[in-house]
Amino acid sequence: MTKRSPDEKIMKPYLRRMLREHRALNRLIDTTKAIGATEDVKAMKRLRLRLKDKIASLQNHYYGRSFPS
Repeated sequence: MTKRSPDEKIMKPYLRRMLREHRALNRLIDTTKAIGATEDVKAMKRLRLRLKDKIASLQNHYYGRSFPS
């Protein structure tokens, strides 16, 4: 059995929450595309990309690899 650091105990739920936010943002982008609000879609895509980069960075830092989203 491996010991997990306090940071890891905090990061796992945090990463899960960020992944849920990323998926929700994907659904919102798809819905907004159907409506045709292009400026809103562009802003959401930028936010989604920043969120994805942060998720990947944290996964690499704490786990040495990225997990599929």
